[in-house]
Amino acid sequence: MGKEAGSFFIMALVGLACAYVYICSLGGFKTSFQTPVTQASGRSVVGGPSLSAQKIDSILSSAGSPAAGDGNVFTLDSAQYNIDDAVALAFFHRESSYGTAGVATQTHSLGNIRCSDGYSCIAGFRSYASWQDGITDWFRLISGPGYVGSGLVTPEQITARYAPSSDGNNPSAYAASVEQDVSTWR
Repeated sequence: MGKEAGSFFIMALVGLACAYVYICSLGGFKTSFQTPVTQASGRSVVGGPSLSAQKIDSILSSAGSPAAGDGNVFTLDSAQYNIDDAVALAFFHRESSYGTAGVATQTHSLGNIRCSDGYSCIAGFRSYASWQDGITDWFRLISGPGYVGSGLVTPEQITARYAPSSDGNNPSAYAASVEQDVSTWR
């Protein structure tokens, strides 16, 4: 192989490696063997993304959110955890005006999740190194055994545990605001 052919071969390999890294950063290769993601409908939070990353970024940008540009994290986590991204965005809206108010400005928390073992915390809430980490942890929590994993699948069922009246919340009003946002965006 000549010097020019060798250089071309190396450049082609570097290009392929870059393409592979880029595709993996978007969620990897899609194959026919993957379980299809169903879209959430009605009042259930269960289902993959009902909003596009671009729509989420538009909403966050319009609100002046520091998480603007992370729409892809919402949609990828929505697909992975099978929780509607519109519901996550509505919780983010309700909890901190999309990260522009309250302790979330410091914690990068999508939903002001109470502190628990294994987390850094600020003012009694889980704290994250980035908005991406906070978004992913919210999806993990809601899809887990405390919520969807135990059969709580509507905003009203979830908010009764997530934002209980014993903490000074109105779970019914919270759920209604989540459902209103989701209905508007869908």
